[in-house]
Amino acid sequence: MNVDDRIREELVRRDEALGDLGTAEHGVFGALYRVFTGTWRRWAAFAMLLTLALFGITLWSGFEFFTAASVDDRVFWGVIALAASSGLSALKLWFFLEMNLERDRNWTAREFKRLELALTRDPGRARD
Repeated sequence: MNVDDRIREELVRRDEALGDLGTAEHGVFGALYRVFTGTWRRWAAFAMLLTLALFGITLWSGFEFFTAASVDDRVFWGVIALAASSGLSALKLWFFLEMNLERDRNWTAREFKRLELALTRDPGRARD
């Protein structure tokens, strides 16, 4: 048995000892669903409504920007379009951070469990 096989067997043994800590991937729609079923579900619903409103404002002000006759109107509608798209980007980032929050918590719990197993393992056995 070479070193690679020993490492592979040790990793499999450790993963079996860890058990299931919810590391299964649920995909994008599953992660988005978890945002709307968590404790912040009302804030998530409000943020989704705000996202839809900002998206509409961005489209509307972008259309007005391209159909404006004077430079002053173009500046006005351009600033509104940029501000709305900036807010839209911030809300999208918030949604993606919330979607990844559970996965990151599970990853941290798994690493703590690995550390606990490494510390509680027999020190004489580790030298083998």
